[in-house]
Amino acid sequence: MSIACNFNSRSKTQEIARRFHRRVIFLRVFLLANCVFLCAQVSGASIDGPEIYQPSDDKAIIFRITEIPAPASPSLNKTPQEHLDSVEQALISFRNTANPRFLGDAERELALIPVDDRDVIFYFFRASLRQSLHMFDEAVADLNTISDLKGDTIESLMMRFTINFVTGDYAAADDACIAIKRFENSLYAASCKQQLQAVDNPQIAYRDLKHAMAEFGVLSDRRALLWASGTLADIAERAGRDDAIALWQLALQLNRDDLYARARLAGVLLANGDYQQLIPLTEDYLSVDALAVSRAIAQKQLGDGVALTSMLRERFDEALWRGEILHKRAYAQFLLDIEQNPQAALDMAEQNWAHQREWPDALILQRARDAFNGEADK
Repeated sequence: MSIACNFNSRSKTQEIARRFHRRVIFLRVFLLANCVFLCAQVSGASIDGPEIYQPSDDKAIIFRITEIPAPASPSLNKTPQEHLDSVEQALISFRNTANPRFLGDAERELALIPVDDRDVIFYFFRASLRQSLHMFDEAVADLNTISDLKGDTIESLMMRFTINFVTGDYAAADDACIAIKRFENSLYAASCKQQLQAVDNPQIAYRDLKHAMAEFGVLSDRRALLWASGTLADIAERAGRDDAIALWQLALQLNRDDLYARARLAGVLLANGDYQQLIPLTEDYLSVDALAVSRAIAQKQLGDGVALTSMLRERFDEALWRGEILHKRAYAQFLLDIEQNPQAALDMAEQNWAHQREWPDALILQRARDAFNGEADK
């Protein structure tokens, strides 16, 4: 590749060009000023070498730049297991930060694993990635592949239950819960059973899960206890119990990196008007949409939040432009409580409900409907 530079300064140029082995141009230049800008790119291709550009005056100089191939990506030299290790680390980083960049990292690493090397772990990680991207049908397809390979684990069965429960497919969630009990009759099985029962009878589900937690007690592994604690807090919130805040606080104390528990606690504090408690809870988590929106609403109630609101508005506008609104529940809440736009909030809440039906999804849908109907009655 050849690049021509023009000079507007007082410079003298001496140029000597000669052919050497029919390919190389040597230019000897004496400069008294720096190149201000590049104006032209000269290229040529023949078997005898590149075409020579002859400047029309002594104010132009030709630089010859050698093209060097970009080094191969280190990812291309990894073994399948090394790719899987990188995927696992990326998924952990996403869970701890909610930064979508890590999902992109995981996706790229998974794509580099040859089809013949895709095992149960590959499909589990890809299902986890797709779950995080709200690609629930695709995630279930990967879980089905795991079952076909006879590779089900308690983790894959719990993921299947969670996806089916969140999307409102309670029959499929019940099937997954039965499979969990058959696989391991533990606190996991008790948790999923009572979470299903809480859809219709939260008070009874609360009592039964609390009894199960006391029964299994120290016999449960830490992950099962974490799961049960979050489930009990969710059930308490559904039941409208006063201890819902305390239970979400307990769940967060058991795992300080649990962004889901932190967001749910922020939601309960916001609903109760505990704005002062919510501010420190969300201090360093503005990258998480649900936490940032809760914080913005609390700040607004306290007479602040202009900067955060502006940042969120820009973030959501960019996501809409890209067509990547993943957290529709948080956006619906933003539209309702910050933008004061019940119609837009209701539209977004209904879109969210079509794919995700947790307790907070039901709450924002009902609030948006009430606000829209109230505005229509004016």
